[in-house]
Amino acid sequence: MPSIEDIQNAYTAVKKTCKRGWSTQKAGDAILNLAILSLRFLNTESNFIKLKSKVKGKQYVSYRRNRIVARPANSRLFIRDAEKVVSLWRAWEAKKEDHEGLSEMSYTIALAPCLAMELFDRQNKKGPATYFECLIGHIFSRTLGQDPTKSVSLPIHGRSIRMTMDFLFDLGKGKASIHLPVKMSTRERVVQAWAHQRLLDAAYGRGKYKGIMVLFSETKMDSRSLEVIEICVPEQWLVYQTLLAKLDKIFYFDVPERYQTLTKKYPQVIQILQFGEFFNQINQIVK
Repeated sequence: MPSIEDIQNAYTAVKKTCKRGWSTQKAGDAILNLAILSLRFLNTESNFIKLKSKVKGKQYVSYRRNRIVARPANSRLFIRDAEKVVSLWRAWEAKKEDHEGLSEMSYTIALAPCLAMELFDRQNKKGPATYFECLIGHIFSRTLGQDPTKSVSLPIHGRSIRMTMDFLFDLGKGKASIHLPVKMSTRERVVQAWAHQRLLDAAYGRGKYKGIMVLFSETKMDSRSLEVIEICVPEQWLVYQTLLAKLDKIFYFDVPERYQTLTKKYPQVIQILQFGEFFNQINQIVK
């Protein structure tokens, strides 16, 4: 069975291979290896438990080990069968047309290492966020056929000043450039995504860079009662999207109910979608 050291080594391999080439097969293999090791660790070295969901229409589960309970997992999206996850990932890599199961596969690949790390390294807050960034960087790079940059030159008073951002893709003539902010949740300085989009719009004109933000979820769990809630600020998002800058699409791995309602109410202003839709909308995104 996978050990803690196995998972730690696999995590290090993900960081190294992605840094060398976001779109490479080695990066994808490293990500899959970490996710599957983590899933097998969870299934053999911890206890699977049900949480008390306070979120309408959703059920959450998690894993417990030595009295530590990891973050919530949406039971509808999380796949416990490691072989099924491998099969779905390999099908995506092979560019098979059938997109069924990609929402669940991507959700599980994203979450399993985070759950495992929380069970043996609770204080490591940076690890899950770094891994999530690696995963999204790889998925977008492989899908778009190009590695990203992480900085852009802005013309300011006759000078060229470089700004660091999460990911930027310049797809060439006839295609949109992509500004890709990545966050585990909006509690991670999410207004920065709109601020960076505003800078790009001001420097290069609106439409040069499409803003595509990817987030994981907005769940919060009470460690004593094991109750799960969602924390959302739809009014703030509406202000950012209307008065600061417009992000073209926002993808969530676990879409909060209040943000789904926001999209239904203001469909021309904001588009908040389940991440699985990315695989269906890639042609529209790069137009």
